[in-house]
Amino acid sequence: MLLWVFCFSTRIVKLNPFKLVPFLIAGITISLACFFQSHFFTRHFDFFQRLEWVTYDQRVKTAQHFPRPCSTNLAAVFLDEATIKVLEESWPYPRHWHGRLVRELAAQGAKAVGFDIIFGELRPLDSPVNLPDNSTVGSDAFFAAQMQQAGNVILAAESQQQEQNLSLEAKLGRDYQKVFPPPLFATNAMAVGAINAEADADGVLRRAKAFTDDPDRGRFWHMGIILAAKELGLDLDRAVIEHGRVILSSTNGTKRIIPIDNNGFFLIDWALSADDERLTKLSYGMVAMLDEARKTGNPASYREVLDLFRKDSGKTNLLGDSPFHHKLVVVGSKLTGNNLTDRGATPLEKHDYLVSKHWNVANSVITNQFIRASSYPAQFLIILLLGTLSALLTLQLRAVAASISVVLMLLVYVALAFFLFIQYRISIPVILPVFGAALMTHVSMVTYRVRAEQNEKRRIKSVFSKMVSPSIVNEVLKLKTLSLGGARRNITVYFADVRGFTEMTDIHQSRAEEYVRENNLTGAAATRNFDEQAGETLATVNLYLGTIADKIKEHNGTLDKYIGDCVMAFWGAPVENEKHALDCVRAAIASQRAMHLLNQNRALENQQRERENQVRIAAGQRPLDLLPLLSLGSGINSGTVIVGMMGSDAHGLNYTVFGREVNLASRLEGVSARGRIIIGESTFRDLQRDDPPLAATCIELEPEKVKGFRTAVRIYEVPWKIAEESSASATPRSEESIKA
Repeated sequence: MLLWVFCFSTRIVKLNPFKLVPFLIAGITISLACFFQSHFFTRHFDFFQRLEWVTYDQRVKTAQHFPRPCSTNLAAVFLDEATIKVLEESWPYPRHWHGRLVRELAAQGAKAVGFDIIFGELRPLDSPVNLPDNSTVGSDAFFAAQMQQAGNVILAAESQQQEQNLSLEAKLGRDYQKVFPPPLFATNAMAVGAINAEADADGVLRRAKAFTDDPDRGRFWHMGIILAAKELGLDLDRAVIEHGRVILSSTNGTKRIIPIDNNGFFLIDWALSADDERLTKLSYGMVAMLDEARKTGNPASYREVLDLFRKDSGKTNLLGDSPFHHKLVVVGSKLTGNNLTDRGATPLEKHDYLVSKHWNVANSVITNQFIRASSYPAQFLIILLLGTLSALLTLQLRAVAASISVVLMLLVYVALAFFLFIQYRISIPVILPVFGAALMTHVSMVTYRVRAEQNEKRRIKSVFSKMVSPSIVNEVLKLKTLSLGGARRNITVYFADVRGFTEMTDIHQSRAEEYVRENNLTGAAATRNFDEQAGETLATVNLYLGTIADKIKEHNGTLDKYIGDCVMAFWGAPVENEKHALDCVRAAIASQRAMHLLNQNRALENQQRERENQVRIAAGQRPLDLLPLLSLGSGINSGTVIVGMMGSDAHGLNYTVFGREVNLASRLEGVSARGRIIIGESTFRDLQRDDPPLAATCIELEPEKVKGFRTAVRIYEVPWKIAEESSASATPRSEESIKA
């Protein structure tokens, strides 16, 4: 997987070798998210699964605000507080009351009646029932007889754990003891259905088991499926069980496919709550009253009971004398107390009526609307997709823009997850794709990038802070890509040599030696005198070189290096500059004028020194040396060169340029003599394009045969003494009035 992410990503993003680390980080993060999503991990650790369940429950709740079409023939009969008042009996009720309930529902034409009540054993001590012929029958027998006569009753079977701490396999249904109705009831009922409510590890009921295979009694289905099969005519005995699904068919062509997991469970679509108006509901006690009224044979009495219920409950939609006609009825409890409570947590509520699972399962089968959870391959693909997109956005964009983009992408994904569930009942994972893959990939990569970029910025600053102006350094730091390893760039190179430096050095050396001889200095005194002369010489050349360097930086040039008394600089790298030739020439003009101004100031200083020397000589003191006046020779050329870091980490690196055009600029500096600016033909052409007035002042000279070039090259001189007016915008005001 890591290799796939790396190969896929490198096809989209052009990487330098040092950028491979973020992709390794992304690959590891995405792989971990896939591992945490795997069945192997969730089987042993349910931390992420619990978080996923929270998002799933929220989707279920949100779906309640967007109701879908539901079956219209679902109904419920509740054991409630009103029932206790009406029957005036304590729980458990004598079985004949259940028989009367079955009799009334059958009389109303109910299609099926499912009891969410466990009848685990017979109760012969219940009071007998008096029949119309004055004979009596046991309460259990009466209930069995009514079930046989109705032919539509489904009784409940439940599994109980043999031990509290069972293995996972046991919890999946292999080690269970079944609570099954006694034969008297089971043989007279239409079917026996499972009513197990196996909650997830967090105690919330989200799924149901389609069927349970019992070695003694065979297969029995979930009660909700049996109810739906009764409605649709599905033949449960001919069900086809395949990997991941149960196929149910009928003789009339109806077909239903229930998606199940490896353990036979499927997600319940909680489309109908116990308070849903689309669900027909009556109190157990009210149905018993209807049965009593029906026994009298007085229709008016029967309607009176119905009208009473409509008035008390506001259920005006119960029209006619048979509210349960053609209904699939579930009988369950809404009571609280020992042996009566049947409440638990569902995605909708913490204390929901668990009896609702039956009609919701039946509704899914009838309407053919099932919740389909994404498969493991699909989950891994989602994690890989979101993680990869997050990695690419993080790499391509700056930190803030990348964070905003990733958050927007994840908001869209979460919205998609809600939409798919609400509209199509498709459940896709949220927690690990969003937080495990995308966000963690983004955070990890941003953290690495921030640290790496800080190191890179420090490295860039260390390289360029002394080479270019602070503004250019800031521009360099903003660059998305900076080729320090070597690249071809079209630039302009500038060589400026301080003329007279060698002569000045010789003069200073001679003066120092003469002073030592005249004053008979030896040892430390002589050495100190020579060092003072050397310091003055170095200070002078540094003054001139520093003046040139200042002008180079003022015109956004890159100061390459000092070569003795020569300055090398270039324009067009590391920051691209379309007018690199013009900026370079203007810098050369400014340098010549700055040198001229410096010489004027030093000439004035020399006049002052000459006057002071007269006093010093008269006093027998050593006269002050006159300040040397140096000139500048400049060579400029434009063209394509190689630019990058030269040297090694161990011995030092320098950002520089080299190539034929650099050599030509150096040769032009050699022929520039004193106080002249010589440019190559390519530089002149760029001036014609970018500053025609300045180019018009240039003077073409005789082609020069320079070392290393077979043919003479065309050269031009930039007369900086008269070009000041045409380029005044690039010249400091203190230099504009200089005349030579």
